[in-house]
Amino acid sequence: MSHKTHLKKTLTALHIWAMGVGLVISGDYFGWNYGLITASPVIMLLVVAAVGLFYLSFIFCYTELVAMVPNSGGPFSFVSAAFGHKLGVVAGAVTLIEFLFAPPAIGLAIGSFVHYVFPVFNAVHVTVAFFIIFGILNCTGVAFAATLELIVTLIASLVLVIFFGATLPHVNIANILSSPALESSVFSQIYSALPFAIWFFLGIEGVAMCVEEVKNPEKAIPRGLITAIITLLVFALTVIICSTGILPSSVLVSGNDALPKVLAVISSSDSWLTLMMIYLGIFGLIASFHGIIFGASRQVFALSRARLLPHGLSYIAPKLLTPVNSIILCCAIGIICALSNQTAVLVSISGLGAVFVYALSLAAFIKLKLAKKDAHEHSFKTPFFPLLPIVTLLLAVLICGLMLLADVMTSLIFLAALIIICVFAAIMYFLHKDKTIHEDLH
Repeated sequence: MSHKTHLKKTLTALHIWAMGVGLVISGDYFGWNYGLITASPVIMLLVVAAVGLFYLSFIFCYTELVAMVPNSGGPFSFVSAAFGHKLGVVAGAVTLIEFLFAPPAIGLAIGSFVHYVFPVFNAVHVTVAFFIIFGILNCTGVAFAATLELIVTLIASLVLVIFFGATLPHVNIANILSSPALESSVFSQIYSALPFAIWFFLGIEGVAMCVEEVKNPEKAIPRGLITAIITLLVFALTVIICSTGILPSSVLVSGNDALPKVLAVISSSDSWLTLMMIYLGIFGLIASFHGIIFGASRQVFALSRARLLPHGLSYIAPKLLTPVNSIILCCAIGIICALSNQTAVLVSISGLGAVFVYALSLAAFIKLKLAKKDAHEHSFKTPFFPLLPIVTLLLAVLICGLMLLADVMTSLIFLAALIIICVFAAIMYFLHKDKTIHEDLH
């Protein structure tokens, strides 16, 4: 019996905004603060602003690229269409690394929040429980999963807005400008802060993985994605200002609960504001956790459908219309990674995967756009083509190089994971070389 069932078209522009913001919003709650270990608040602000503008430019290009290749394979499909499947496999591999290493980092932050409130619960055990719970929820159907993502994203955004309103009147700009001088050079601070600046935005490209499930994607995706990246840029800069303007970096870098610590200073550890951040702030982490599992499972599904991963992973449950086997695999790998309990390392590895995805996707966009200049009539066009995507591509390559130099051990882990996935995909390809993989792109 064949299991070739199509993914269901359910999502609207509002869902795309919620998916884009939700995939990323956990970066406002934790992870970014580790950048203050080696960078001053001023450098961190400047790097985040620069990275935010890079993402805005990238999203302009990415939005049209999604319309050109409307496929749940995301970067794998984009790069395959432009450069062939060999480089497409590399794009699929780095996307997998990004989306498989991010959920355990977010899960550990959820565990830290729960442990903060209920010390009896171990953070790692809580992470495992959340993988099981949200794995099941992702399997129940895209309509339910998208609605859940919308609800938790709205709650998480509201909590951040309340945080800004409560803390902005207490911000002392002198605290940001007069932070203790660090031993490292300005250049060293910049490239060491990059992975954590990227963490504020990492994952938004995962929206492309649900394009086959979007109603009227040519209008919904541009509206949702561009609104989402602007929302995230405003959130990111305001979080840093509100945090470093009240507490010193030495306090913010310890643990995954920077925002509750800030609120505890301006009120108290048991005030309604602090308790709100602890109890409702977890929705920000859940939004990204849930959304990235969604995106990761669609990438596994697409690679499996192309015969580059075991074909059983492209199975879609007939009644649920979700790739259940892909979801289960992503959750299992996430649990294994979470057992390491190394949040900062997981953030850095995921960030490396992301910047490689951006570079490859931008190169694919330029190639496809130039090769078929008049073949694509879409409601959205990238402004300042080809200058904008070329400059953005050069920036992506520069960021890739800087991040590889920032932490040699993390870079080696990333490269090892990349080689393992590519070799496995090559083996799967030769085992199924009698079956075409081009069907995935049409």
